[in-house]
Amino acid sequence: MHEISDEEIVQTVRALAAKETRRDHLANTVTTLRGATSAEDIAEQNRCGEAMAELDAEILVELVEKLDRLGLRSAAVLCEHVAREEGLLPPADEA
Repeated sequence: MHEISDEEIVQTVRALAAKETRRDHLANTVTTLRGATSAEDIAEQNRCGEAMAELDAEILVELVEKLDRLGLRSAAVLCEHVAREEGLLPPADEA
């Protein structure tokens, strides 16, 4: 396990929580616009959906690094497996 300060842990959790909050806001917008019929609303729903997917990817990849750094290797390996399955990380034999 790498040495990590309490301050760094708090900063990491806050950064991830902020991304989760942004992601939840985007998800709520996508849900609200689910029955959209106007071109503007459909475009906004698509924009928010794409931004939400990008944040999901960022969060997952970041979790791999942060969990490993915290010494939570099993959790990191699980997140890493999902990230590889999603194509967010190269296959293990290429890493």
